[in-house]
Amino acid sequence: MKLALCALGHLDKARNLVHFAYNLVSLPGYKMSSRRGRYITLDETVDEAVKRALEEVEKRSPQLDDGEKKKISDLVGVGAIKYALIQVDPTKPVVFTWDRVLDFERNSAPYIQYSHARAGSILRKAQREPKQLDYSLLTEALERDLVLLLARFPEVFVEAADNLRPNEVAEFVNALADKFNSFYNACPVIKAEPLGLSDARLALVDSVRVVLRNALSLLGIEAPERM
Repeated sequence: MKLALCALGHLDKARNLVHFAYNLVSLPGYKMSSRRGRYITLDETVDEAVKRALEEVEKRSPQLDDGEKKKISDLVGVGAIKYALIQVDPTKPVVFTWDRVLDFERNSAPYIQYSHARAGSILRKAQREPKQLDYSLLTEALERDLVLLLARFPEVFVEAADNLRPNEVAEFVNALADKFNSFYNACPVIKAEPLGLSDARLALVDSVRVVLRNALSLLGIEAPERM
């Protein structure tokens, strides 16, 4: 490929070309053979992912109109496949199962996208901009853990880029979603007292939302505002 680019006069592109190899992808229950013409195309996989995502979106958000459901299911289905491939160490084989790929409860693109949508929902329901920002009020262990995890994002990004390991970004954003959901279940945000604590937590939620969105963007996955 590099020689071909050089022959075509694209020397800069040839110098910048990096072959990023992945291991085999297996789908339990399917026997593929290129020699016998038995295979599953990416288009077929994407269509199935979008179909399954739509079923889940309809179950979780029946109040949305059909157009919004279709838009969200497209983002979720495509994101689910991307994340399933990226999250695995490139040297290890990928085992592709629908239960894991479209799991809204843990370690998947839909789970992280749903966490992002949840953060946005909290901010919309608050209907106010946080003003009394006294971060010293964030004394809970989960709050401290969230702040420290958010602070690691630039370092994770640099290491992943330098070492050509996008799975490190996937691991980070999944850990952030886990920590955020633990915080959400344990600490009231909008109704927290005093108001200064509520404002500080709203600012923390907004920071999580931004980092979740940016990390997903690095992986080529969109972050819906609603799900």
